[in-house]
Amino acid sequence: MSKAKFVREVTVIDPDTGGAVDVAIYKHENGGMFGIDTSYADQVLDEGDDMAMCMPDPFQISKNLVILED
Repeated sequence: MSKAKFVREVTVIDPDTGGAVDVAIYKHENGGMFGIDTSYADQVLDEGDDMAMCMPDPFQISKNLVILED
C-alpha cells in the first residue's frame, strides 16, 4: 500500500456553483501530487485499523489503496 503526506489545504472556486471549496493537497510517495475535496474525504473515505484515511490510489490502475497521512 502506498502513502501520501498532507502538504496543505487550499481554497478554490467551483466553476459550476461559484462557491468556495477546500481541497487538501497530498504528495504521493512516487513523487506526484494530487488534491481531494475535503468534504468528500470526510464523508466517504475508509479508515483503516490505524485510523489513517485510505482511498483508491490515483496513480495506480489496479484497486490499490493509498494511506493519507498528516
